[in-house]
Amino acid sequence: MKRAEPKNAPPSTSDAPAAPTVLIVDDEAWQRRQVLEVIQQLSQAYVEAENLAQARAYLTQQRFTFIVLDLSLGQEDGIELLRDLARMKSTSALIFISGFDDRVCAAAVRLASSYGLRVAGTLAKPLQLIAVKDLLQSWPAQVALPPTRDALPLTADDLAQGLAQGEIIPVFQPKIDLLSGRAVGVEALARWDSPRFGEISPEQFVTLAETADLIEQLTRVILIASLRQCEHWRRQHPQVGLAVNLSPSIFDLTLPESIEQLLREIGVPPQVLTLEVTESVIVADEIVAADVLTRLRIKGVQLAIDDFGTGYSSLGTLLRLPFNELKIDRMFVERCHQDADSLRIVKAVISLAHEMGLRVVAEGVESVAVRDALARSGCDYGQGWLWPRALTAPALSAWLDAGN
Repeated sequence: MKRAEPKNAPPSTSDAPAAPTVLIVDDEAWQRRQVLEVIQQLSQAYVEAENLAQARAYLTQQRFTFIVLDLSLGQEDGIELLRDLARMKSTSALIFISGFDDRVCAAAVRLASSYGLRVAGTLAKPLQLIAVKDLLQSWPAQVALPPTRDALPLTADDLAQGLAQGEIIPVFQPKIDLLSGRAVGVEALARWDSPRFGEISPEQFVTLAETADLIEQLTRVILIASLRQCEHWRRQHPQVGLAVNLSPSIFDLTLPESIEQLLREIGVPPQVLTLEVTESVIVADEIVAADVLTRLRIKGVQLAIDDFGTGYSSLGTLLRLPFNELKIDRMFVERCHQDADSLRIVKAVISLAHEMGLRVVAEGVESVAVRDALARSGCDYGQGWLWPRALTAPALSAWLDAGN
């Protein structure tokens, strides 16, 4: 029995293979032909859609490696399709075609990323065939996104039991000097591999810890375990420091003394530890935050402002509080090699931080091109999937011993 064509879809291209890998969505036939010329040179299979109805029909029936999408489709616009792709949890690589200025293209790319979609690149009109070919041939040059999972039915009792039984442990993401390529530190991240539920998303159990009044216990578990591992690896690698995130919920006036006591008991010098805080800490109670953070610095602990540029009062925060380090949020980093506005922001933040005597760390470095753009801009350090993903303590020690 022959499969019915999708409603509103054009007939299948007669010379295309049965399993299309490219969907071309463009209302102008001559422009589709330009893209097809390159696709046929690369022997890739394809289908064409001249409107959103046809594109949606194809998307309900099959998956595509690439979706070449014109942002302007006559009376429609390509942005509408992004919402459908997000609902479908599409893993296709998007290639945008646009006759608009660079800022419109950049906004479309950022919107797609916000929806959790992957973007291979953008093409300006009139199309340059070599640019089309380069995009189709270079993908996938970036790291694939991990699969998403539905939230598990966790309770506060499940979390408390997991903490009590030592199921939640730190793993360590390296922080790399962009000039030398060497590890200068690691950031501790909480991971929970439950015998009952399997691997649980940190976003889920950290949020549960916040609401169930278990965040202080969770932070203490991760901090103590991380400091113990730090004391171990520093015997061979004294240059590798440790960074740990602090939740706004645990900020009180006794925190500096608690941290100082842990450092003394475990035997880690205070200057080795960097505590990362977001601007929400300051917003919650500015006076308490200033008191606690200033005393931590007096005791020798390093401080980093995390996710810089996404909060409420970034410049005022830098002015009032004694940070050593500034971390640029990944939303500015991920496409700074392709997005002129993102690169301008990154350069401005780096310049500002250096003028204030702060080190700069870029989060979300996932390609050599991004790393190189950051290094040229004067960024000090990077974190991301370009280097090893978060490592268990034994794997980190082996990686450091091997010369990373």
